[in-house]
Amino acid sequence: MIYYIINNNNKNKVQLNERKILLIISHPDDECMFFGPTLLFLQNRKNQIHVLCLSIGNESGLGEIRKNELKSSCKILGIDTENVNIIDHSLLQDGPKINWSHSLISSIISDYVTKHKIEIIITFDEKGVSSHPNHIATFNGARHFIHSSTTSSNIILYKLITVSILRKYISIFDLPLTFILKNQTNLNDFIFISSFNNFIQARKAMTSHQSQLVWFRHLYILFSRYMIMNELQLVN
Repeated sequence: MIYYIINNNNKNKVQLNERKILLIISHPDDECMFFGPTLLFLQNRKNQIHVLCLSIGNESGLGEIRKNELKSSCKILGIDTENVNIIDHSLLQDGPKINWSHSLISSIISDYVTKHKIEIIITFDEKGVSSHPNHIATFNGARHFIHSSTTSSNIILYKLITVSILRKYISIFDLPLTFILKNQTNLNDFIFISSFNNFIQARKAMTSHQSQLVWFRHLYILFSRYMIMNELQLVN
């Protein structure tokens, strides 16, 4: 079971039941490294989940392997592999020194949203959780789509909130501070907290990415708050 908290001060609550939802990520493994609690919650609410990955993660030449790992991970998370779309575009190659075009990302999103009648988009925020330029570009491309596309008028965009490095690696122990800050700033529309069983499921999805499981990724699984908790904020 996934426990969730909805901001009670939001009078126009977005319903998350039986919707067509698109998660936009930058690389294979982003879906379980950062969005596991969100995806598992949404699956339990009978939503149709789509994943759009903007690169094959080929910085180290493992792109084809990582594509298959992403599909295996999504299957563990309960996502139909037919709803997993992986982009391999010459201008959207994996790498912290490669600048991704916001307008190109916006165009790709527009085509996908139109084809699949997407209602809600979820992605990174302007800090990209790990400050990776590809993550930040993904958010900027999604925001560009929301602000400029004629097909986006009824689309709702949520971003995953970035926290400080200290809070990022104290796992569930960040929960009290999260609630304190939430009550003070009223930032977040949704907080999703995984049960232990769903943490194990997200961990299993993460281990599908065998090509990426260097020693520090095992520490990430144990200590990252994003493996057990997500905060989503509505992008106006």
